[in-house]
Amino acid sequence: MGNASAEAFIERLERHDIRHMHDAQPDGSHYVAVELAGKTSILYNIAMVFSADGSEFGIRCYKLGKVPKERQRPMLKVLNELNANYAWVRFFIDSDSEVAAASDAVITTASAPRVCWEMLRRVFRVLDEAQEKIDKVLE
Repeated sequence: MGNASAEAFIERLERHDIRHMHDAQPDGSHYVAVELAGKTSILYNIAMVFSADGSEFGIRCYKLGKVPKERQRPMLKVLNELNANYAWVRFFIDSDSEVAAASDAVITTASAPRVCWEMLRRVFRVLDEAQEKIDKVLE
């Protein structure tokens, strides 16, 4: 595999029997994806990327809701409120008019299993809490 931070985190996922996909990229970065079911049975597809040198980690979750043009203003208001309430996760509307969430961290190989695991848990918890507010705007 070659990316020590990604390897360490993948070992942690496997110890906890978390199904995942992973793929080493030609530039040395590493992609890891998991699918987790939220409290309303929504499936969150969470993508994680480790930089080539293993010092940066990012989490992305897309397709949290398609935002029609007439709902963009109220959605931005809700996403700004979420961004104010959840310091470690930021919400935005992507170029496909979908709500997305992101979180990033600086890591080391030694900290990767613990920090990335904690980030995944936090992002999942925040997504599960925020989804109801996102869905309300889209009703």
